[in-house]
Amino acid sequence: MEFVLVLVVIAVLCLILGVKLSYLIFAAAALAALIIAASELLLTVFFIRLLFARKQKAEFSRIGKSPYNRFKVAYYNLGGEEYPNVFPEEGFLSSKLYRSGRVYTVFLSRNKKFVFDKFSCATCILGFILTAATAAAAVMILTKI
Repeated sequence: MEFVLVLVVIAVLCLILGVKLSYLIFAAAALAALIIAASELLLTVFFIRLLFARKQKAEFSRIGKSPYNRFKVAYYNLGGEEYPNVFPEEGFLSSKLYRSGRVYTVFLSRNKKFVFDKFSCATCILGFILTAATAAAAVMILTKI
């Protein structure tokens, strides 16, 4: 939210100082392209890690704070050890999506630091495809202009 507020303040200041609107539109498009590229890079890294992960059966144990970031993640018991999910848990419907004691199929990362559950797999695959499609559509639109 603060990021958007900063962008609005910068845009208003630029307009007050006499910067052409076309330059601001170009800057906004460049920022959007940068965000799309960063998203695609991040999803590509996780997609490749998912490809090399090993399929395992694991029991859902709890939802707690991730050891790597500030978000809450799902934890799974696998062979007596507890592994966090790679992506944050869904805040809404978490009681419906994650059920205690239930055995799920997960993908254990090669370095054995985290797992990909079915929701993480869907995020990686769909996010990778949709971000690539968005980038391709943006390039097609910009080449027609």
